[in-house]
Amino acid sequence: MINLYNKDCIEVLKDMKDNEIDLCLTDPPYGVNLKYNTYNDNLENWYNLMEKFIPEAKRVSRMLVFPSCSINKLKWIYDNFPPDWLMSWNKGSTGHAAYIGFNDWEPLLVYGKLKEVYFHDVIRVSNTEKMGNYNHPCPKPTKWFHWFYTKLNKIENAKVMDCFMGSGTSAITAHDNNLDYIGIELDKEYFEAASKRLKQHQQQLTIF
Repeated sequence: MINLYNKDCIEVLKDMKDNEIDLCLTDPPYGVNLKYNTYNDNLENWYNLMEKFIPEAKRVSRMLVFPSCSINKLKWIYDNFPPDWLMSWNKGSTGHAAYIGFNDWEPLLVYGKLKEVYFHDVIRVSNTEKMGNYNHPCPKPTKWFHWFYTKLNKIENAKVMDCFMGSGTSAITAHDNNLDYIGIELDKEYFEAASKRLKQHQQQLTIF
C-alpha cells in the first residue's frame, strides 16, 4: 500500500508507533540555500530541522539512512546524534568540487539495522539526475532507492518511508518493489507533482 501525505514530516512522525517502519531512506534539505518553493534552505533551519527529525525518525524506524549533506556538518552530527555507521555512496564524478578536486562520493548516515538483511556499506550508483529534474532542485536517482529496496525481500510485509519525498522517485520505486510505503512532502507543488508522476507510472504499467 502506498500512502502519501502533504504534511510536515515531524507532525506525521509524532503520530507513529515505535519501530513501525523497517527502513526510512530519505534525503532531507542540505542547508546550502537550494531554492525550494516553501522551505528556506539556510543553515539555521537545517539545524532546527535535524534536531526534531533525527530523534523521531530513529524512534519510528528500525533502520534510518540519509545523506550527511556537506562534510563540514559531520562534526555537529557526531556531537549531537552520532550514527551507528557510515555508508559510502560512490556516485562517480558529478562535476561538483571537493576540497582536493572532484567529489566522487557522499557519506550516508546509518542509524539502526535490519537483522534480516546484510548490506554492503559501499553503494555504487551513478547520480544520473540533474538539479531541476521533475521540477525539484535535488532529485535522487531511481537506482539509489532501488539498491536498498530490493534487499528487503527477506522481510515479510516490509514497510519503507521517505520523509522528504520531493519528486516521488521513492514512491515509484517502492511501488515497483511491492513494498508498503509512506511518503511525506511538505511542499504542495512538489507533492502534487509526485502524486501525478506516481499515478502516471501506475497507469503505464497497467497498459502493458
